[in-house]
Amino acid sequence: MTASPPGPGRVAAYLVPFALALAAAAGCSGKPVDCPPRTTVGKPFANAGEPVPARDGDTDAVAGLSAVLAGTPPPANPGRPLNLLIMSGGGKYGAFTAGVLNGWTSAGSRPTFDVATGISSGALTATLAFLGPKYDRKLADQFTDLRRSDIYRWQPVRGLARGTGLLTAEPLDRLLAREISPEFMADLRDAHAAGRRLYVGTGEVLTNRLAVWDLGAIACSGRPDAPELIRKVLLAACSVPGLVRPVDIDVEVNGVRYTELHADAGNFAQAFVRTPAGIPPGSVAWVLSAGKYYRDPVRDRPRIITLFAGAVSNSLYALFRADLVKLYALCAVSRAEFRLLALPQDFSATASSFEFDPEELSRLYLIGYQLSAGGAPWRTAPPDTFPGEASPPRTGTVFTAP
Repeated sequence: MTASPPGPGRVAAYLVPFALALAAAAGCSGKPVDCPPRTTVGKPFANAGEPVPARDGDTDAVAGLSAVLAGTPPPANPGRPLNLLIMSGGGKYGAFTAGVLNGWTSAGSRPTFDVATGISSGALTATLAFLGPKYDRKLADQFTDLRRSDIYRWQPVRGLARGTGLLTAEPLDRLLAREISPEFMADLRDAHAAGRRLYVGTGEVLTNRLAVWDLGAIACSGRPDAPELIRKVLLAACSVPGLVRPVDIDVEVNGVRYTELHADAGNFAQAFVRTPAGIPPGSVAWVLSAGKYYRDPVRDRPRIITLFAGAVSNSLYALFRADLVKLYALCAVSRAEFRLLALPQDFSATASSFEFDPEELSRLYLIGYQLSAGGAPWRTAPPDTFPGEASPPRTGTVFTAP
């Protein structure tokens, strides 16, 4: 398996062709889709025969904060402490997280993850990390020897004519079909049977809602198309809306069959938590980001497309930082530890996030590996929250900077 272009992205490069495609296809009308009715939008979809859903991190955080505001201690979840891996996406920058994970193994301190969650290309990284060091070689190989043609193929004329996307993900689809082997499925089933959970997020583009999939439960469901459904979910997680065609997934709601369209969920969430039964005290939430905290500065005076793409990209970065604050609050009320590691802000990329240059991928991998093998400097709070990190309100136009 390998990385996708940046779902959270937090880079503007891939938004430029999207803006051009939007302008070119402004007059095109989409093909009608038999999607779930509006009356169900915004309501929870409970799994058939499973009345108790997985625990939602946001719900637990709000419940705990409400207790604190009411002057009472937040409730403590029973159970042994958990190790949670929370992965954001980042396209080619997934090579950095692959290096971190492999360096972590070499350091001998990488835990077995009880829960792993992933968004965008982080869905693929989280899957391999969840299955353990057995898959470290795949992480290294797939993220350092990669070309864009191994994942996507340009189809601008057909994509604009059909209004489905400038790229086709057929190469990635074939790669996933090979990687989701009987051995992969057996390992996923074993992990789920041991009580561990792997959750992947996709964005349903018709209802504009985040969908979270329990891949281990799907693997253990006994349904004959389980490998195909897992492949579709992972493919959808890496399908940037507007650039790559969304993935059709047939569903049944209240006894009626419909078709949903799923894509990269990076514009819905950058990082999320789900657990089977809350987060017990003493747990550790390991948040690993392929991207940076902030978009790189612009060197030249921006023009219209740069301003438009930059505004969208800045919003995605801001969403990531906001999700970090939510995760930190969840850890606070759960009495869990918060750990955060991201691509260093001073890393200088020589190509866009959509260009997969093996030399640069190796450089990203090495940076992550060295950081982790030498004792990664995990943050214990979100960015701009330590004393002296945030700029005070300006009182004029003359400043000093460290």
